[in-house]
Amino acid sequence: MSYSRPIQVFTELNNKDPLRIGVGKAETFKINEISEPNISSANYFDRQINVTGIGELTLPPDRFSITIKCKSCKDNVQDAKNSITRRVDYIVQALKNSSLKPEDYRIFQHTSHFDGMATVDSEVEAHFTDIGKCQNVSNLLAEKLGPSVSITLPHCYHSRGSLDKLRKQTGMLAIHNARQKALEMARVLHHSVGSALQVHELESQETQGTTRDAEDESDLSTSIQQKIADATVVLKSKVSICFQLATAKPKNN
Repeated sequence: MSYSRPIQVFTELNNKDPLRIGVGKAETFKINEISEPNISSANYFDRQINVTGIGELTLPPDRFSITIKCKSCKDNVQDAKNSITRRVDYIVQALKNSSLKPEDYRIFQHTSHFDGMATVDSEVEAHFTDIGKCQNVSNLLAEKLGPSVSITLPHCYHSRGSLDKLRKQTGMLAIHNARQKALEMARVLHHSVGSALQVHELESQETQGTTRDAEDESDLSTSIQQKIADATVVLKSKVSICFQLATAKPKNN
């Protein structure tokens, strides 16, 4: 025959001790008092959230230079110089028509004698900010001056300070992405994100160019497109940030 025996429950209240609740005489439990969070208290922000953020930016080359070479062999130096001067003047005018300033190009000239002939070699080094204008000038000079000039493929590079600027932007992007992640996670937990307590950069990478096969590397006739790709820089930054985490305040209707 089954039966139920009544269970005696007793409590003891003490201002100094936490609430004590006992069931029978066999077990005793202690339950600490729970109070609502106080926003003005420092303990309100004891909760923290640690997140990581990644920033990645790509910087193609923004400067392009070509070298235009021409050569003249004559019986005397003056005739060789006159021949070179006419071609160099045409080259310089073509550069000016493409909005290049005198500081954007340099002219080098060398005179020598061999087997009783006077030889004058001239080089014009020009720097562009637009790959399209660079190609247009190269094609124009090759068409108008013919085999009397030789023009190199563009050398692609970055202007001074552009990489330093991008490094800072990459770090700021990583921090922004980390905070966005923290906001989304806190929203799910019905919390709000406070100030950042700690910021650490965990990783910083800087790579230039693309991976090429050994067969491609042996090809000397590198295309302009490949030259641009080889000079392109990819920057990556990874940060870890610890934010304060607080209970979101309920919205007043």
